Amino acid sequence: MVDQQEPVARELKRIGEGRTAEIFAWGDGHALRLFRAGTSREVALREMWVARLVHETGIPSPAVHPADSKDGLIEVVGRFGFVMDRVDGPSMLQVLTARPWWLWRTAREFARLHLAMHASTVQGLPSQREGFHGVLDRISVTIGSGVADRIRATIDGMWTAGAVCHGDFHPDNVLMNDRGPVVIDWGPATSGCRAADVARTAYLLRYGTPPPGTRRIERLITAFFRRLFLGTYLRAYLRGSSITRRDVIRWGPVIAALRLGEGIPEERNLLLRMIRKHFGDSVDR
Repeated sequence: MVDQQEPVARELKRIGEGRTAEIFAWGDGHALRLFRAGTSREVALREMWVARLVHETGIPSPAVHPADSKDGLIEVVGRFGFVMDRVDGPSMLQVLTARPWWLWRTAREFARLHLAMHASTVQGLPSQREGFHGVLDRISVTIGSGVADRIRATIDGMWTAGAVCHGDFHPDNVLMNDRGPVVIDWGPATSGCRAADVARTAYLLRYGTPPPGTRRIERLITAFFRRLFLGTYLRAYLRGSSITRRDVIRWGPVIAALRLGEGIPEERNLLLRMIRKHFGDSVDR
C-alpha cells in the first residue's frame, strides 16, 4: 500500500503526459498517473483495476500500488490518480526519433509484443464488444441510427472473444527499459478480438494525431516513417498469427467509426468521410 501523506502539499515533477493523464515522479521507483481535470473517479478506478489485472497476468506492464484510501486512488486538487512502478527509459517513438535506422527491428519487436499480448487471457477484463456498442450509442446522434445499426451488425459478424486487447497500442505506449520493453496506458484494455486490436493500431500508425506535448521532430518522424513502420509491423505480426490481412482490413472502417467517439477535432472530417464511404450517407454533414 502507498501512503497518501498530503499529496496536495507535494511538489510534483512531471515526467510524461498523454491525452488523458499526466505522469509525475512519486517517491523512490514510483510514479503517479494523474488524470486530467474532469475525469471521473470511476474512470480512474477502472483504469487502475485493469492495470492491476494485466500486470498480475505477467504481461510486461507497470505494477500498481494502491494508496491508503478507501478505493486505492489518490486525489490531488480535484484530480484522481493512482501510483504505479516508475519505468525509466525512452518510448519506442523516442528511440525511432533518435535512431530512425532502427525502424525495421523496432517494428518487428513491436509486433512480437502485440503477439505475446494477444496470446494472453485475463479473467475479468471488460468486454471489447460491449465497449464498442457503448461508443456507437454515444455517437449515433452524429452518424445516424441507421449507420450505427449497420456498424453494430458488422461488429457482431466479425467479433471473436478471449484475447487481451490493449485498445491503444502504438510506439509511444511502449517504454524501452533496461529490463526490456514495458507496455503502458492500459485504460482501454479489454478482452476481445485480435484483428480489431491490430486494426486499431494500424489506424493510429497511419492516421492518428500525436498527443499534446509531442515535439515537432517526433511529429515529423512519425509522419515520415509511420507507413513504413506499419508495413513492417503488419508483416511481422501476421507471420506469427492465425489472423489474415483481410481480417484486419475488414475491421478498419469499424475502428474509424469508433475513433469518432474520442472527439479529436483534427480527425473528425476524415472519420466522417470514411464512415460515409463504408456505411452510408446518413452521417450529419
